[in-house]
Amino acid sequence: MAPQLTGAPGSAAASGGAAAVKPQFHHYHHHRLPPRHHHPSPTSLLSKLAFWSVCSLSLLLAFLLLSPAAPAPRAAPESPRRSLHASPSSTASWGGAAWEKKVRASARVRRSMGHSVLVTGAAGFVGCHAAAALRRRGDGVLGLDNFNDYYDTGLKRGRAALLARSGVYVVDGDIADAELLAKLFDVVPFTHVLHLAAQAGVRHALVDPMSYVRANVAGLVALLEAARAANPQPAIVWASSSSVYGLNSHVPFSEHDRTDRPASLYAATKKAGEEIAHVYNHIYGLSLTALRFFTVYGPWGRPDMAYFFFTRDILAGRPITVYESAGGGSHQTTISRDFTYIDDIVKGCVAALDTAGRSTGSGGKKRGTAPFRTYNLGNTSPVPVTQLVDLLEKLLKVKAVRKVVKMPRNGDVPYTHANVSLAQRELGYRPSTDLQTGLKKFVRWYLEYYHPELAEKQKLRTSSNGKGSRGRNGSSSSAR
Repeated sequence: MAPQLTGAPGSAAASGGAAAVKPQFHHYHHHRLPPRHHHPSPTSLLSKLAFWSVCSLSLLLAFLLLSPAAPAPRAAPESPRRSLHASPSSTASWGGAAWEKKVRASARVRRSMGHSVLVTGAAGFVGCHAAAALRRRGDGVLGLDNFNDYYDTGLKRGRAALLARSGVYVVDGDIADAELLAKLFDVVPFTHVLHLAAQAGVRHALVDPMSYVRANVAGLVALLEAARAANPQPAIVWASSSSVYGLNSHVPFSEHDRTDRPASLYAATKKAGEEIAHVYNHIYGLSLTALRFFTVYGPWGRPDMAYFFFTRDILAGRPITVYESAGGGSHQTTISRDFTYIDDIVKGCVAALDTAGRSTGSGGKKRGTAPFRTYNLGNTSPVPVTQLVDLLEKLLKVKAVRKVVKMPRNGDVPYTHANVSLAQRELGYRPSTDLQTGLKKFVRWYLEYYHPELAEKQKLRTSSNGKGSRGRNGSSSSAR
């Protein structure tokens, strides 16, 4: 995200001070002095010039010394940060022959009839997994990410390092940088864009609302502008959100349900994105597919998600806050989510790319009707958050200290449930990972990444238990 800009310090004071000086007259009680004509000498002019030069230099020096210095970057904690500045390295220059060579090499297609895909938000949770999956099957993949510090930048750099080892280059830049986007489309004739860059999280919008407008609205428009001017125009698949259903009470949520009552600013910016996408499809012939994700979880996930910080706090012995809805209506009071494992989401993303029809514009003008699609990607099996905590306790072998409170009005909704029949029919989307299986994989990764000593102990314990439960022929036997 672009850092916030402030006006030049002291500009208002400078303009106001000049206007405040008024000429003053002294009256000498009917005595009028004869007019005096003073002709300054060259020496006097030089003295005044030197005086004001010294004053100006002194003021400039004082301004530089007294201006507050930019805060030094703090070590990124495991919990999400509450500022949205790009990481220091994101100011690095781009361009040049060596840079273009890396970009082309990363985007080079390695299979017959493969895609060349620009993945925005490639150092993010879904972006990292999706870019890796595309690369594994031989597609050309180029990443783009600004590595902002909404949460631990070290985690994002770690994802980018994983991609680099598989040959995917992640360009360090902002999605709203029109010049950079134009350069990327000029260097590589992308066939597809998987647009996952966004300001995520529902609650942070109460703290920094403008970051959502910059990333989710202005950033999307910048990408669409670059895509409609590109030749050839790419097909675009992008991440909307299940949050667009907002206060909708009809479950399971269907793509045909109303989405005009968002419960959070995050949801509103995603809904605005869907409407903006329709405009670019209608006017410029861009092929656009919106994917509404439902509570994605898994290894390399986001630290601001409940399953992630519950794991952290349970291991640290800190209390966790579990919300209850205020009740009413036909829904249960326990907060429930349609938790969807990352691998299932990636399969949906790849299927959407594979089935995306071509954009029909050229030279920025529409030449025919282009596809415009919207799909839910969920697991179709909502689970109460209390059950999520039960599973984490079992996997971590630590009892959670629970603090149950009523859900505040912070933009969260009490219940999500995806109807994925449209995605099943048109994309072949069939989620296959239940919450217990997915959480087991997440916990294994979490312990290996943050607590390798605990991971090793669990491996030894599992190995010991396995040996004790085996008969002489190696088959399972009862302990009794």
